[in-house]
Amino acid sequence: LFLLFAEARGLVPLWHPIYRDAYTVDRLRPDAEGGSPRTGVWETLQAIARLAHQGCRAGTLRVPPFNGRLFSPADAPLADTVPLDDDAVAAALVDLTTRASRNGREQISYADLGVEQLGGVYEHLLDFDLASGAPHSPVVLLRTGRRKATGSFYTPRSLTDFLVRRTLAPLVERAAPERILSLRVLDPAMGSGAFLVAACRYLSLAYEQALITAGTLSSSDIDEGDRAGFRRVIAQRCLYGVDVNPMAVQLGRLSLWLATLAADRPLTFLDHHLRAGNSLVGGSIEGVLRERAPGVARRAPRDLPLFAAEALQSSLGTAVVVCLGMMNTPDDTIGQVRNKERALAALHGQGGPAERWKRAADLWCSAWYAGRGLALQPPAFRSLLDSILGRTGGLPAHLEAPFLARAAKCAESERFFHWPLEFPEVFYSSEGLPLPEGGFDAVLGNPPWEMMRADGEAAVDAGLLRFVRGCGEYVLQGRGHGNLYQLFVERTLHMLKPAGRCGMILPSGFATDQSCAPLRRTLFGCTSIDTFVTLENRDGIFPIHRGLKFLLMTLSRAGSTTALPVRSGIRAARTLDTLPDAGPLQGAVSVPMTAIARLSGEDMAVPDIRTPADLDIISCVTTRVPPLADPAGWNVRFGRELNATEDRPHFTTGASGLPVLEGKGLRPFLVDLATARYRIPAARARRLLKEADTFSLPRLAYRDVAAPTNRTTLIAAIVPAGVVTTHTLFCLKDRLQEVDQHFLCGVFNSYVANYFVRLRVSTHVTTGIIARLPVPRPPSTDPSFREISLLSRSLQRRPEQEFLARLNVLVARLYGLSGSQFERVLETFPLIPAGERDATMRMFLETIPAPR
Repeated sequence: LFLLFAEARGLVPLWHPIYRDAYTVDRLRPDAEGGSPRTGVWETLQAIARLAHQGCRAGTLRVPPFNGRLFSPADAPLADTVPLDDDAVAAALVDLTTRASRNGREQISYADLGVEQLGGVYEHLLDFDLASGAPHSPVVLLRTGRRKATGSFYTPRSLTDFLVRRTLAPLVERAAPERILSLRVLDPAMGSGAFLVAACRYLSLAYEQALITAGTLSSSDIDEGDRAGFRRVIAQRCLYGVDVNPMAVQLGRLSLWLATLAADRPLTFLDHHLRAGNSLVGGSIEGVLRERAPGVARRAPRDLPLFAAEALQSSLGTAVVVCLGMMNTPDDTIGQVRNKERALAALHGQGGPAERWKRAADLWCSAWYAGRGLALQPPAFRSLLDSILGRTGGLPAHLEAPFLARAAKCAESERFFHWPLEFPEVFYSSEGLPLPEGGFDAVLGNPPWEMMRADGEAAVDAGLLRFVRGCGEYVLQGRGHGNLYQLFVERTLHMLKPAGRCGMILPSGFATDQSCAPLRRTLFGCTSIDTFVTLENRDGIFPIHRGLKFLLMTLSRAGSTTALPVRSGIRAARTLDTLPDAGPLQGAVSVPMTAIARLSGEDMAVPDIRTPADLDIISCVTTRVPPLADPAGWNVRFGRELNATEDRPHFTTGASGLPVLEGKGLRPFLVDLATARYRIPAARARRLLKEADTFSLPRLAYRDVAAPTNRTTLIAAIVPAGVVTTHTLFCLKDRLQEVDQHFLCGVFNSYVANYFVRLRVSTHVTTGIIARLPVPRPPSTDPSFREISLLSRSLQRRPEQEFLARLNVLVARLYGLSGSQFERVLETFPLIPAGERDATMRMFLETIPAPR
């Protein structure tokens, strides 16, 4: 792919007949398209690769070598040593360089090859594993589904460009050229490098404009060669990327090479800033040296031992000088690049300034993976640490060696990544002291969306779970099963400068899920969020379920968020191209934090507000109507009864016992017992349920799962006595009179209550959402209360449209909605026929007293 790009762009000496006729992939294609048997195809490709790696000078022919290990025999020895079948190679070459058309096969142009195409390659490679059976048996590709399971998708350019603009624009506005070159921009889950390439483009244009503004250059002086040079220096000095998958790092490096390639220069040296490693698992060196053994109860941090403090400062200072040297030295000659390669190898190699500190941090991290024989008691951990740092340890060498070997092996397999050692110049000065404003200027990315569970096909390693829960680095993770993207958000907060900026793509659940509540509270209180845009996936922006949504967010660590600029409901990614680089977003609704707190409580879940009218409704209702669980309101709670999976062994299919009702058996106001597939003996149900008499009385229940094909989201009915329910239903756990339950059933099934639930629901109507649902509680003598309760009873027997319209009108009046507010509520139910909505609106207007 790289050679095809270089040939299409004229970045190799196509003008020379020897090179053009003997050493180009394009020239090899006609031979590959010829009939079988083909000969010499593989050997010719090998010769082209050797020439690309070594370069040559022969008479008038000068071929500059392509460095960067892309063609290095040491990195891909099989390409040099294994003979491949020429017909197979030719077939692959034909598929790479041509495509089928009506007139036969037509040639593919690689002149515009970039990160977009490489991202597609990477995305599909994630879906396969190599597998082999017995010796000498064929190696086959197995489809794994890993890509969807881990939420690893290439990010389209419209999204990366938007986030890059919104994140970096405030940093480059009116900035001097040297200030732009001093920016440090990170993607901690870089994939194929989409964000880094977008940042390279954006910053190089900003750098060019800064040079013109400063008077260093005029626009007429700048040609495409200069612009390629700007991109090279930006990539070399400003961009950092990490990914746990080495293949992603290779493709990210290739993406940046394609964006920075120049005809007369070697490939940009990027190895110092693009690293393979697990961004989430690593240790702070000072923290490791102060710590007791992992897994032991934490105590107040101790002072760093003097010998360690001095040695660490010296090592870090040396490492910073080396890194700054690599970063600031040009890449104009192959000799300069080779010097950088040697400097990087010495920095991280045996005996280098970072080596023993990395081993110490590896030991600390590996101890969290105790299931691999790495559990350590505090004295043993301290002894091993002393031994690594050159002091006499308390353990004999024959006991130390196995532990240290296992720790090293664990570190290699898990790819521990210690940020201060990998990028010391970001956090420390050349004297080895912490920088007062250390950290990255910006962090960008689309981190993986993968549930953290130690089970299932895409299980997260149990060692990672132990590390996350015990290392002390992650303190903002909520209850329940977390997600990897939450860890990336918290890690980002640690790595940003005090005034640094962040731009990320996250699942929309970040805005509403209870497990994200601690993160949301921290972000709202400690950062200033200036972009909060929700996109719908109905048009397939990502290859995931079309009903899902995702969030684009940018923020600054400086300040706090007093009002959130919410822009929801975008379906076409191209809409982002019309939004400005900085400042207020058109169509965004500024939602005060006070309004979010009144609606969501301490969870601070962000409602899906589309218009200013939505904010007006929320503000009016939440100031008048208390939440359902509030002592000033109904003060009731809901919960589950049986679990259809865990309690399944107790179910029977016979005719005796209590019916077991599932969510699908509930419709608005109605319970369909004919859907109950199972029964359970009453005595066994009593033993399983904490509330022994829970099924002896009628009780209000609602469906857990919210299907996008349903007319409404909150679906409730009264479950009769003598019926038990599964976890797909939530049942009332507090005793209420039946008249009260029928009133609540009517409110739950109303348009207004559904409107409020939909502001927060993704796929599940959780008990937390219902607890915060504003529900009026008029006196039982109130005519509206009595009529709503009666209508609810009637709708259980006869689902009359007129009854339902009347109930909705009464509920809307209890909420205190105006005509325009109720009209807005009705607009949000597209699956309700327009005739039904219009009839309900007419009835509402007829019941409103005429204004005086």
